[in-house]
Amino acid sequence: MNKKIILLAFISCLFTVVNAQTSWDLKKDQDGIKVYTGSVVNSNIKAVKVTCILNANLSQLTALLLDTKAHEQWVYNTKQSYLVKQLSANHQIYYTEISMPWPLTNRDVIVEMTITQQPGTKVMYVSANAVEQNVAINKDKVRVPLSKVSWVVTPFGNNQLNVEYIGQADPGGSVPSWLVNSFSTKGPFETFKKLKELVGSAAYQNIAYDFVAN
Repeated sequence: MNKKIILLAFISCLFTVVNAQTSWDLKKDQDGIKVYTGSVVNSNIKAVKVTCILNANLSQLTALLLDTKAHEQWVYNTKQSYLVKQLSANHQIYYTEISMPWPLTNRDVIVEMTITQQPGTKVMYVSANAVEQNVAINKDKVRVPLSKVSWVVTPFGNNQLNVEYIGQADPGGSVPSWLVNSFSTKGPFETFKKLKELVGSAAYQNIAYDFVAN
């Protein structure tokens, strides 16, 4: 069994386990985007689940996700984002700085993202997790110690995608968990609202990848 299949199986299993073990509470249902929160064992910070339908194909979404600079346009409160290392066509490490409301200090995080696809079903899995990398820590920012994100993207008729997203993050520092949880609905909703608009733009049309079958 090759490494790609092993990784795909692991991501699929992890997403299924988290989804099955979390009791989700619907917090927002607007513009075709549903945002849920759920408690996580041994953590005061809630996980978030988002579901929505995208009018796009898998290649379009892949192109947008891999365009790290564009994260500044659609990922909520992203001040800057840039590629650190391209490990392969579907595997990269990138840096993101997140703007925090005054008087909190901005956060930054190094993310390792991998995109894989299930043969036959064409279901796409995305894993994006905080990792330690040789990127200097800026004394004016707080490095995020924990960020875990998983996507399951299922294509269906009429060039549409069903998205299920689960994420959890610990911003680090002295931010109380109640304050983190208070932003757990607005951030994901605004992120996916902008993603839905941007994924259909001309910049992501007519792009093909060897590892993505539409």
